[in-house]
Amino acid sequence: MRKCINNNEYFMYSELPVIEQSLYYQRIYKFLQHLVWEYPHFKRWYESLFLQDGSIKNTREIIISGRNGIICGVAILKRTRDEQKICTLRVAPQYQRHGIGKNLMELSFEWLSNDKPLVTLHKSRLHNFSSLFDYYGFKLEQETYNYYNIFSTELSYNGILPEKETTLNEIEFLDVQHIYERFIKNGITDFNCIVEACLSLWYGREQLRCYKMSM
Repeated sequence: MRKCINNNEYFMYSELPVIEQSLYYQRIYKFLQHLVWEYPHFKRWYESLFLQDGSIKNTREIIISGRNGIICGVAILKRTRDEQKICTLRVAPQYQRHGIGKNLMELSFEWLSNDKPLVTLHKSRLHNFSSLFDYYGFKLEQETYNYYNIFSTELSYNGILPEKETTLNEIEFLDVQHIYERFIKNGITDFNCIVEACLSLWYGREQLRCYKMSM
């Protein structure tokens, strides 16, 4: 699949020559690297989409929108017997409101063979997608708290996320360790004080994350 719609090219990662795959592997990550604000393990997840030779796994696909060699938008997809999901869909701010998101969505439907795939997003991003979701009749089915980050809310459309045991990620674990060590060093052993300090730190970090994502 390689299409040109309104002066934008649309093509699939899996169909690129090997040399170009190596180039786009880096370029796509750079285009999406700001997502670490929403998903701390984004880099690890992104790397897991590919095999060791740099080719993409057969249950995954990346649809790229480009113009004059510049990435305008990206959709990362997952297709298994049990799940068809648009994992990530992003359009660069300067190319928004030009129909690129809609084109990526419809090309995703085609690859997934499903016009109501599972889509999840951080609640603070809803204003970017609400009109698109309304247009396609997507249904909000779940609000999940603390799924990827403490104090964050993930919205699920056309399906639900699998259950996940709430655990601390590596960064949060280090936060607890550092705060505990600091409190013990200062002679503070009240467990409630340590918990309150951790929650205050994580809440502030989530507020900063939401601010960064709104910029």
